[in-house]
Amino acid sequence: MDKAALIRRIQEERERFLKAIEGLTPQEMSQEPVFGEWTVKDILAHLAVWQGRLITALFQLEQGRRPKDLTLSEMEMNALNERFFREQRDRPLERVLADFHGTYQQLLRRLERFSEEDLVQPGRFPGLSEPLWSLIAAYTFEHDAEHRADIERWREHKQAIG
Repeated sequence: MDKAALIRRIQEERERFLKAIEGLTPQEMSQEPVFGEWTVKDILAHLAVWQGRLITALFQLEQGRRPKDLTLSEMEMNALNERFFREQRDRPLERVLADFHGTYQQLLRRLERFSEEDLVQPGRFPGLSEPLWSLIAAYTFEHDAEHRADIERWREHKQAIG
C-alpha cells in the first residue's frame, strides 16, 4: 500500500469511527458497557494508548532502533490491554477524548516523515520483516474498525431493546 492510500485509509476509518460514536451522551460513553466491561470511553482510551505506542515505535524505527512492541505475544498484548484498561479507567472523558484526537494528529504528522520506500519495502527496519505500512495498518484503521464494529453492535442492540 502506498503512502497516500495508507493515510487515506487511516482517515476514512477514523471518520467511520467518529460517526459510530456521534450523538452519544457523556453518560452513554462513560457508564454503559459496550464490550465486556469496556465503555466507549475505555475503547477511546485503548485506541489512544496503542496509537501513542505506535508513534513511539515509529520514532524508534526512525532512529534505527528496534521497538519492543513489535514482538509481543498475544498473551503479552492481552496483559498490556488489561493494565491499560485499569490505568485509564478513572480518567475523565474530556481527557480521554483529547488524547484520542491528539494521538491521531501526532500519528499523521509522524507518518509524513516516512518515505514511500520506508513504508513499502519489507525488512527495511530492524525487527520488522513485513512492510511498515502493514504494522501501521494494524495499529490504526484495522484497530479502529475492530472497535467501531463493537460500538455499532452495542448501539444496534441498545436500539433494539429500546
